[in-house]
Amino acid sequence: MAKRPPRRKKAPSEAAKKTKKQIAMGRKEARQNRIVLILVVALIAVIVLIAAVGIISELIVKPNSPVAMVNGVEIRVSDYQDLVTYNRYNYYYYYIASLQDAFADLDEDSRCKLIADGLAQLNEDSLDRLIGAELARQKAEELQITVTEQEVDQAIETDFRSLALELQVQEAITGTEELVTPTPVAQEQVEQLYDSVLTARHLSEDAFRTIVRRDLMLSKVQDALAAEIPTTGLIVDLQLIETEVREEAIVAKARIDSGEDFAIVAQEVSTDTLTVDAGGAVGWVTPAQLTASYGAELEDYVFTLEVGEVGAVESNGMYYIVRVVDRDENGPLPDEVLLQRRRSALDDWLEERMTSPDVQIERLLQPEQIPDDPFASLFGC
Repeated sequence: MAKRPPRRKKAPSEAAKKTKKQIAMGRKEARQNRIVLILVVALIAVIVLIAAVGIISELIVKPNSPVAMVNGVEIRVSDYQDLVTYNRYNYYYYYIASLQDAFADLDEDSRCKLIADGLAQLNEDSLDRLIGAELARQKAEELQITVTEQEVDQAIETDFRSLALELQVQEAITGTEELVTPTPVAQEQVEQLYDSVLTARHLSEDAFRTIVRRDLMLSKVQDALAAEIPTTGLIVDLQLIETEVREEAIVAKARIDSGEDFAIVAQEVSTDTLTVDAGGAVGWVTPAQLTASYGAELEDYVFTLEVGEVGAVESNGMYYIVRVVDRDENGPLPDEVLLQRRRSALDDWLEERMTSPDVQIERLLQPEQIPDDPFASLFGC
C-alpha cells in the first residue's frame, strides 16, 4: 500500500499573526469608524431637514400664515402681499405721478418722506381692506351671493378690451382735435396687454384673478345692501334764517313771533345764500342731512320741534331762526339722501360691523410680512 504524501502545513493567516492587542485595537478602530459614519449620516440628515424646513417655511408656511383673523377666519399673508403690491402700483403710477409738479418745489428728503408716509398708510389700508372684504364675504355667504370664474373672465375681458381701445385712440391722436373712430380690438392684442400689465404690476395671474374676484364680490354685496336701504323715514319741511349777529337773530324771531311772515323776514335778514331767495325755505330734510351745511347743533335742534314751532339755536358760530313747516314720521326720503345712502351702503355697513361687539378681529401683521417694494426706485427714494 502506497504511503500518503505528508500534509503540508498551512501558512498562518494574517489574523493569526496579529497579537491579541492588535485585534482589540482593530475592533476599537472599526467601532469608531462606524460611530463617525453614523454621526456624518445624522449630520447630513439634520442639514437636509433644516433645508426642507426652510423651504417649507418660505414656500408654504409663510405664504399661508395669517396677517389677521376675522371671526376665526384667517387672512393669509400671500393675499395681503399681493394686494399691497397691486395698490403700490396704483399709488406710484397714478397718485404720485399726478403730484410731480407739486414735488418740483420739494427737496429730495421731503419728497421721499411724503412718499414713505403714503406707503405706510397704504400698508394699513390694504389690511383694513382685506378685513372688510372678509366681513363682506361672510355676508355674501349668508345672502348666498357667489362669484363664478366666468364672471371673473368676463370682468377681465371687458376691462382690458376697454383699456386696449382707449390706448388705441390715444395712439391715433396726433395733436389734432379730430374725432378718431376706433377699430375693433383683436383678442391677441387684449391678451398681450393683459400679460404686460401683470408683468408691470409684479403679479401672478392667480393673484390678479383673486383681486378681481374679491372686487366683484364686494360689488355684489354693495348692491344687495343698497337694495335694503329704506326709502322712507322721518322728514321735516324746514325754513331757516341765518345771521352772524345774535341780536339780529333775536330781533328777527321777535318779528316772526309778533305775526310777520317768516319768508319776508328771511329775505330781509338771512345771510344764507342757499335759501334766502326762497324765503328761507330749505325744503324736506331728514336726519344727518343738515350737519354738513349748518352744524350738528342745528341738526339736533330742528328734529325736536313740533310743526309750526319757531325756535332759535346757535350752530357752527352762526345764529339761526328755524321753523318746522311740516313733519312726517315715515315720509319719502329726499332723492339725494336716498342716493347717497345707497352709494355708501357697504361702507356704512362695514363701519358698523367693525365696531360691533359680536365681531372678533385680530390684526396680526408683522413688519417682516410687508413685501419688498419693486417700484421703490421710480422716484429716487
